[in-house]
Amino acid sequence: MPFMRPVTGPAIVYSVVTLLIAGLVLALALPRLGASVRFLPVEFAQHRYFKDRVIPSDRLQVLIGFTRQSIAMHDHYRYHDALGFLYYLRALDLNTPALERRDAYISAEAETLSTLRSAPAQPAAWMRLVTIRWILHDEPENIIQPWRMSVFTGRTDSALLAQRIQAGLAFFPYMDEETAAMLRDQIWLAWRSQPGSLMGVIAVSDPELAVVRRLVAATDPQLITEMEAWLARFP
Repeated sequence: MPFMRPVTGPAIVYSVVTLLIAGLVLALALPRLGASVRFLPVEFAQHRYFKDRVIPSDRLQVLIGFTRQSIAMHDHYRYHDALGFLYYLRALDLNTPALERRDAYISAEAETLSTLRSAPAQPAAWMRLVTIRWILHDEPENIIQPWRMSVFTGRTDSALLAQRIQAGLAFFPYMDEETAAMLRDQIWLAWRSQPGSLMGVIAVSDPELAVVRRLVAATDPQLITEMEAWLARFP
């Protein structure tokens, strides 16, 4: 029989400590893993919505339940963000009873705020907060502040430009000089990158170019001329 070195005291201690650390790591990892697995249907539904823009009416309550279970297992801002978005979809959904929509908007606002407290660099979440508060007829200052944060955290985010400009035009009378300059900048960015989307918003929100003229006429009169020509083609 080959010679076996006896296990010494320090080796036993090292083995026990290693096992304890491995057990602790596993104990910490399991809730995260469970939350991620439970969240998979929600993640799939989100990707599907952004692809086809069809609200999964028959699945919303189930998806909300899955997301709450994920939060219970691992309280992470990503899950609160998804829950805020799901409540927002429920509020928008025509199949949601009218008496339940306001509560859905309020829940969407609360979950979005929870997200932003943990992870403020979320331009889309800030913009969702703008939209929710606008729908709920909140005070202008409570709408302009998240609007500014959406710009600060994602100034060039092309997916948010049109939405920001629409809200900015609506709340321009309440903006200070710095915020108005931010709106001007968003209009210039949109004109350069997506003029069709920009003019679609302006045609509805500022068809006479009253606000846009105040923002850019002094610095870029040519832009006003081009916008007027564009609008003239689509009476």
